[in-house]
Amino acid sequence: MTSGLAFRRFVLAFGTAFPVLYVIALAKDVALFTVYPSLGIVLFGTRHSRDIADPAVGFLALAIYWYGWTATAATGALIIGLLAMALPDRSTRFFGPAWICVMPVLAIVACVYLTLPFFRL
Repeated sequence: MTSGLAFRRFVLAFGTAFPVLYVIALAKDVALFTVYPSLGIVLFGTRHSRDIADPAVGFLALAIYWYGWTATAATGALIIGLLAMALPDRSTRFFGPAWICVMPVLAIVACVYLTLPFFRL
C-alpha cells in the first residue's frame, strides 16, 4: 500500500462524509461547542440560553452554533477518513470522485430545507 493511494482514500472518504455529517449535526442540533461572541464565552456542547435562564436572555447573549456543527462534522469525517485509509483499496471503491461533487449539493438542499422555518417560508 503506497501513501498516495491511502491519502486518496482518505480524501474521498472525508469529502463524502463531511457534508452528510454536517446535515446530521444541523438537523439533530449536535455541536461540539457553542460560542457566545458578545460575552466572549465558548461552552462545550450545544447550549441554548433558554435552557439555562429566561428566554429573554437569548436576545442579550446570542449564540453561534455553526462553529460547533462544523467541528462535529469535521471530527466525524476525520475518523471516517482515517478508517478508510486502513481499508484495502477494493473495499473503498464506493467512494468515487463523483460523490465529492454530489454530496455537497445534496447537503445544501438539505440545509436550505432545514432552515426554512427560520425564514417562515
